[in-house]
Amino acid sequence: MSQSISWVQLGLGLGLAVIISLAAYVAGSLSRSGALAAILLGTAVFGLGGLPWAVLLLGFFISSSLLSRLFRRRKQSVEEKFSKGSRRDAAQVAANGGIAGLLVLAQVVFPASPLPWLAAAAGLAAANADTWATELGVLSPHLPRLITTGKLVEKGTSGGITPFGTLAALGGAAFIALLAVLFPPARVMLPVVAVFGLVTLSGLLGSLIDSLLGATAQAIYTCPQCAKETERHPLHSCGTPTVPLRGWRWLNNDGVNAACTLSAAGAAALAAALFLPVMLSPVDSFREGGSLMKIHSPEFSDGANIPTRFTCEGENVSPRLEWSGVPAAAQSLALVVSDPDAPGGTFIHWVLYNLPPQTTGLPEGMPATERLSGGGSQGRNDFGRIGYGGPCPPPGKPHRYIFTLYALDLAPDLPPGLNAARLTSLMRGHILAQASLTGLYQR
Repeated sequence: MSQSISWVQLGLGLGLAVIISLAAYVAGSLSRSGALAAILLGTAVFGLGGLPWAVLLLGFFISSSLLSRLFRRRKQSVEEKFSKGSRRDAAQVAANGGIAGLLVLAQVVFPASPLPWLAAAAGLAAANADTWATELGVLSPHLPRLITTGKLVEKGTSGGITPFGTLAALGGAAFIALLAVLFPPARVMLPVVAVFGLVTLSGLLGSLIDSLLGATAQAIYTCPQCAKETERHPLHSCGTPTVPLRGWRWLNNDGVNAACTLSAAGAAALAAALFLPVMLSPVDSFREGGSLMKIHSPEFSDGANIPTRFTCEGENVSPRLEWSGVPAAAQSLALVVSDPDAPGGTFIHWVLYNLPPQTTGLPEGMPATERLSGGGSQGRNDFGRIGYGGPCPPPGKPHRYIFTLYALDLAPDLPPGLNAARLTSLMRGHILAQASLTGLYQR
């Protein structure tokens, strides 16, 4: 089921994209066409994806732009080989970030699947790896070797790699992977090591594919006047018309960069689908030891409207909940109530954890205390308060409020005062079963 688009969040995304793109244009990191393309891309990624998507795109753009400016002088000796300078135009923006723009649209259509976000992280990791390798590779004291033959080539030659440049590529991919680990979407319950490793390796793979295409298929020209290889066409930096040397005439550096990000995104999605089917599964309940864990409320049925007394317009008390089918191996339970339709991204209304596994439900009107008398702890919601905060959406469309119960193999001794992000991080790799109940509310 596709998710509804929040026009408020989209507007905020547009504002943020305009501010960042204009600042980059003034700083010389983007051309006029590049700034316009960045506004479109940023609006889509920030406005539709929210924080988990925005930090990935910003991490790539800011780190790569800073490196370009820091080592601009060191690159002057090889810039004649590059088809374009460090001021990115629209084609470069699309080649490096376009895959993220397409995948955030896929996330809107498939909001429960973590695959679009994971693939986008890998694509941006590849773009970052390639940029870091290019910007930092020129610092290597050794000449690069062609990735296909090992032949020594001049610095800046397409397809040339050095150990230092490859290490820089690994660092660029790992940087995006670290951001993915620190700012994951709420429903991505993958182990930290799996996310970090998959994004890093896919990003490095994309960077190596970029080098392979640069050495074999990319259009490379030669300048008769300077007797040097170059990506520039039709004119070299000296003003002399360049002539084809090798590669496919239609495949320029932007096309190679697009293939780099696409291959990394595809590799990550394929690996995730093949090797992480259980951890990636977005199902709301699943079988564990022959039982089916379920959660329901006597106050409203799944998919129905939440009564007003449980909202900010009523008494703002928590509803009665009941559940069954908790796996025998469970050591504790946790409950998170979230609103995925909030304007600023997923909004957390309730965080409970350390609940005894034999618990079969919660009464109406749970007290707003960190520690519960019958066992369990309550964390801080996005209102900034401990305990339950009822539905309180802005006027307009109905919002979904998802009550998700987790059966964990964690002992009930997690620290007090956790928020949802921290709890989610601690739960990764420890979820035995989960079940959800969705209520609706509209003002």
